[in-house]
Amino acid sequence: MAKKSSSVRGSAARWILIVILVVVVGFAAGFLYSRYGTGFFGSSIKPGYLSNMDSIYVNNISKELELTATQQEVVQLALKAELSQRKALTQEGLAESAIASELKSTTASAVDVIRAALGDKTDTFLNLVKEYNRDRSIPVKLVPVKVYFIVADPDWAVKAEEHYVVDENKPLRALESLIEGPEDLSMGMPLPPTTRILGFTVENGTAYVDLSREAITEAYKYCPVSAGGEAMSINAIGNTLTEFSEIQRVKLSIEGKTQGEIDGYSIEEYWGHFGLPSEITRNEEVIVP
Repeated sequence: MAKKSSSVRGSAARWILIVILVVVVGFAAGFLYSRYGTGFFGSSIKPGYLSNMDSIYVNNISKELELTATQQEVVQLALKAELSQRKALTQEGLAESAIASELKSTTASAVDVIRAALGDKTDTFLNLVKEYNRDRSIPVKLVPVKVYFIVADPDWAVKAEEHYVVDENKPLRALESLIEGPEDLSMGMPLPPTTRILGFTVENGTAYVDLSREAITEAYKYCPVSAGGEAMSINAIGNTLTEFSEIQRVKLSIEGKTQGEIDGYSIEEYWGHFGLPSEITRNEEVIVP
């Protein structure tokens, strides 16, 4: 138990240091941008480039560059900062050209945070960012989608929230929002926020979703792990993805497997109650307004 508590404290301390780094470098970058403009940074990363990228591409970049866990966390925070600002500006009803203009300082700050964390890997990272955006409009507009989260008031159910996502491969972006978590903190998370999407394809009405091990090994840290919570985790994933007409069912795997063990956790047992279903379909009966 002491070892676990020490691990939790160490993890918390690391996150605190990362947040401090983001805030300090962000303020500095914002000041330099306001004084010198984009010429100071010279990254040629346009507003929206960072948050246009989907999580699978970002994961692949991280793997290719052999980024450390801390470097990956900093990159994710920087990308989320730009996306959060885009969402706020979109909800204000600004035109896309105005959004791009307003994003400039946020993007510059995010790039400088990334540069501080990645060091000599920064230029390669930014070149891969530009490669992703080569044939895309900047920034790609955001659109609202329904994302389902867990509620238990009084019975276990799922409830939809409206989230704004990049208007490209919307089912994948909706799943990313599900992993990021609800805006209403009274709702439960269907998956741990540490979960990574390793694969996502849609064929003949079936979405094939491959998740990282954290979906089961870290659920106890973030999710309502119980028989009811596990059932609603599955329903939240299924209902979120079947909001899209091209998807009628979902097949989940954990790091490419549907059975076996990872870090002592049984894949087929999922969170230890109902288990990982062979396929997930829409369940309207568990949806509450």
